[in-house]
Amino acid sequence: MILEAVLFFSVVLGCSTVPALWRRALRGRFWLALPVVWMVLALAAWLATLLLQDPNAALALSIALVSATLLVRLWQWRWSWLGAHLFATITLAAVAYLVYAGLLTYASGLPALVVALSTILLLLELAALILAVSYAFEIVDVLTRRDPELFRPVSQSQPWVALQVATYNEPVEIVGRTLEALSRIDYPNFIVQVVDNNTSDPALWKPLETACAQLGPRFHFLHLENWPGYKAGALNEATRRLPAEVEVIGIIDADYVASPQFLKAMVGHFDDPSVAFAQSSQYYRDWEDSSYLRGLFYSFRYFFDLTLRSRAHRNAIIFCGTMGLIRRSALEQVGGWSETCITEDAEASLRMLGHGFRGVYDRAAYGAGMMPLDFDGLKKQRFRWALGGMQILRMWWRELLPLAPHRLRLTLAQRTSYLLGAVQWFGEPLTAVFTLLLLATALTTALHHQLPVRQLTGAVLVVPLAFAVTGLLRALWAMRLTTGCTWGDATRALRVWFALSWVVTLACLRGLIRRQAEFLRTPKHKDDARLWQALRAARAETLLAVAALAGAAAMVLRAPSYATAILGALLLFEGMVYASAPAAAVAAEGVTLTPERRAWRASPQNTGDRPERRGAIVGATVAIAAAGAVAIGLLVLASPSDQAPFGGSGGANLPSIGSLTNPTPSASPSPSPSATPEVTPSASATPAPSFTPQSSPSATPAAIGAGTPGASPGAGPASD
Repeated sequence: MILEAVLFFSVVLGCSTVPALWRRALRGRFWLALPVVWMVLALAAWLATLLLQDPNAALALSIALVSATLLVRLWQWRWSWLGAHLFATITLAAVAYLVYAGLLTYASGLPALVVALSTILLLLELAALILAVSYAFEIVDVLTRRDPELFRPVSQSQPWVALQVATYNEPVEIVGRTLEALSRIDYPNFIVQVVDNNTSDPALWKPLETACAQLGPRFHFLHLENWPGYKAGALNEATRRLPAEVEVIGIIDADYVASPQFLKAMVGHFDDPSVAFAQSSQYYRDWEDSSYLRGLFYSFRYFFDLTLRSRAHRNAIIFCGTMGLIRRSALEQVGGWSETCITEDAEASLRMLGHGFRGVYDRAAYGAGMMPLDFDGLKKQRFRWALGGMQILRMWWRELLPLAPHRLRLTLAQRTSYLLGAVQWFGEPLTAVFTLLLLATALTTALHHQLPVRQLTGAVLVVPLAFAVTGLLRALWAMRLTTGCTWGDATRALRVWFALSWVVTLACLRGLIRRQAEFLRTPKHKDDARLWQALRAARAETLLAVAALAGAAAMVLRAPSYATAILGALLLFEGMVYASAPAAAVAAEGVTLTPERRAWRASPQNTGDRPERRGAIVGATVAIAAAGAVAIGLLVLASPSDQAPFGGSGGANLPSIGSLTNPTPSASPSPSPSATPEVTPSASATPAPSFTPQSSPSATPAAIGAGTPGASPGAGPASD
């Protein structure tokens, strides 16, 4: 019955995804959703009956799915009925697969070594499917509920606001435009504090000091030389020097051009004393003419249009480092910005929520910044976001576990949101691990051996593909509905998530190994060799892509069968994920340099350069590659010889469903179930997303392993 459940829920998952693409049905009320759900169940039951040859099983499983849909609808009563049905289907499909994989592992009389290795595989599959369900929850939570318009109260007290602009080696052409926009803010009580953090060259920071003097008494300039604590330390010192009457602090990145209505629209939230911070949606400018920048733009937007909206339903948003306001007393109450966390903004928001405050998310954008033009700079940015997510996890993991003793007064929903926001970054390391497993499978198959892990055979081999295809479709569909982009732009955004998969993997491993933050160092460009240097920056991903292509070809040619075709398709998909990195590097070099882009290219926010906190990551890349090669070699050595690892023909390993109900070991390698990116932004991040962006997530997310649209800490963008 377990195998029947796996196949049935996989079929329903595919059938349910199609009507969910229809916006009206997705948010439709009961009278519209009911016939859609019944048609889906009828079609799925008919297909499952053809596969299972057991109509009673299909009927019982249909009743179970309807019951689960009712329970989900009672739990999340604001969701539409089709949304509840879709989430119930995804969850039941994941649970059924895990139960089936557990039976294969522990109830099939496998040797001890195979059981041990299969247990590790089962834990990886569990992690991947948890991430897949979490991505699906975000999508359903946003797309299937009707949110009321955000109430923007008009401030009665009009408190004094200090807008802080932190700079480091920034071109005056970029910061000057930011300051000019701030001078036009339509609000009576505000000052602008430009905080130059450790810029050693007076030729860069002196013009900023002059610009502030020319803009009038509202503008204050502070230069900090050899100041500890990086950006967080500089902002803490700047806050200490603010006039006592300042009640609200705004953070503006050096490249952001703010709208004159920014403060009028946002300050009113602080009339409520429970509000600690208010975050507006981030937006970007100067991207429409480049296909690469269009994809990058929408990969960032996923976090703000979907992930952050979902977290706002549970008062679990993060402060994203720019275009947001913070109550000064709340920030001081929690001890200010953390000078040990690389994403101090997201970490501070966790502490403020833990002290009983609220965060407000305004989906409107009140300014526009610049995105990284160089792929190197984008990788460094995503590395920081993912590394920050790991630091937050290391610092606060006890507070985020539901049953552990707690100091922070977080709700269960807030703990879960922050925990998943950090954990979603691990989708990319899972992608890397599953890629290595598929490469090991390809190698052993080409040598007519068999991996010492439990095997999947027959129709159930399609299940990972079902997760992959429906997951990708949900990610594209969610991006289309929330951002209004075209299918082409959504696909480009997906490729950006994929391109950042490997660098997020490095950041996650780096964050788990060391406490001290370290920035990613990539080769410096030379103007006459930019394209070659861009490709060099993606050499690890290029190697993985080539290995995946070669492995898939060798496996299919040496042992052609239905099973190797499925596994070859999965391996080619992983190769496409990593091939997106060199493709993105080349595409970034084709961006036309307008005068503003040329000035922006020199900005550390574009290049990713930061003061002092440096370190080479090449050693980690080499170590990971060596460990992967050793692991594959050991698996091959431990695999028994088998002259016909897949039965020798395309149909020889396709026993009937009935004979698989009580599974026995077979010779077909086991692919991993897929938790594909549903923006990873890490994308987050994806950031984001990730994301990641991305984070991301990320959603940022971004491969069969469990990629995220992640774009930042918390799977979404944060400060640079």
